[in-house]
Amino acid sequence: MRQARDEWKAAKAQEQALDDLGIVVDEQPAPKYDLEWGGDVRDAIDRLEILYALYRWTVLRGVVPEPADWEETDDWPLPSHAEALFGSWDELLDASGIDDSVLGQLVERTLAAYETLRTRDAEHRQEAERLAEEGERQTELRRQLEAHKTRREEADARAAEVEGARDRALRERDGLAETVARLESELAAATAAKDEAEPITSQAEYDELLEGFEQTLADQSRSQAERDELHATLERVAAERERDRATIAELATLLARFDVEAGGEAPDADAEPEAPPVTVLEAVQRAADEAQYLRFAPRAFETAEESPFRRPGLVLRTLRQLDELAGLYAKGDIGMSLSQAAQRVGITQWRSNVSELARTRYAKEYTFSYEGHELQIGPHIGLGSGSGAAFIARIYLHVADEGDAIGRGIVVAVVGRHLPDTTT
Repeated sequence: MRQARDEWKAAKAQEQALDDLGIVVDEQPAPKYDLEWGGDVRDAIDRLEILYALYRWTVLRGVVPEPADWEETDDWPLPSHAEALFGSWDELLDASGIDDSVLGQLVERTLAAYETLRTRDAEHRQEAERLAEEGERQTELRRQLEAHKTRREEADARAAEVEGARDRALRERDGLAETVARLESELAAATAAKDEAEPITSQAEYDELLEGFEQTLADQSRSQAERDELHATLERVAAERERDRATIAELATLLARFDVEAGGEAPDADAEPEAPPVTVLEAVQRAADEAQYLRFAPRAFETAEESPFRRPGLVLRTLRQLDELAGLYAKGDIGMSLSQAAQRVGITQWRSNVSELARTRYAKEYTFSYEGHELQIGPHIGLGSGSGAAFIARIYLHVADEGDAIGRGIVVAVVGRHLPDTTT
């Protein structure tokens, strides 16, 4: 109450002051309201509300709304209101400037990036399926190769057996021929002696002598037939062995081509397939010519020349992967161990070092020369499966740090046979 009374007294004092100045408030004309200006203000506020709704929708949904998005909801302005205030939905979007905004560009580029990633994902899936099929094909090729090897070994054993039987038959034939000759000589001598002494008077004696001679001739004929049969069997086994060798050579060529191409980029369908290397030495020479970062010691070529490993294509592919690993290592800190980096480039049988016992016991084997320096072998990679130098091989390396005399890098020291260690 007191506050209201104070306000009334202040108002009366203000009127009195105006009267003293000659200004009568009641005589002043009332201001007129500008209807057009007021309408413009309301339209401006409504437009701001529409723009606010447009911005909010875009931020929450991540996409610019379409008129249909606002038609069936009570929470957003009606498209007809927006068109009434802005003229059309497109003019609303133009007025908002949202298409040219950072957010609009970000959404467009995000969607474009998503499409690119989805395309790449599909390509990667196709590549993974292709590699899986190639892996199954490689397994089947290996199975066929092993089957043909078994057949060839069996054929070789049969051939050796047949050759032995043939030799025995030939020896038996020669023995029978000698026996026939001896019996003929004895018969002739006996006949001559009897003619000089006394003629054969007994039919039984003559029949016995003739029966013995006929038996000898029958044994000779039987031996000849057995020899002919052994010859036919030997020729058949030899033909089978040649077919097996041709099949094994074809399978080995396919497996070598797979060893070169597997794990890399999909080959160009129009390009000529790369011819796989024939020997381990050829694989090392080809890799050395192509290498950008990987280094090769003279001993690598010497050991490769002596290696009987049957999969030189696998050697070439692994050396190419090592060149990629050497490139990562040459750049400095790779953020992971060399073993992890090797796995990333496709090398699965990485061994970080050799045992100190093997290095001490076989010091000469685990030391090599490179650019005038004596270096030690460390990490190595296993290749192939099975037993024997024809089926398994090793690639031995030296990994040099920044402080080493030859500078940072990876050097291939030995390619081929397994070096002696505590297991050999």
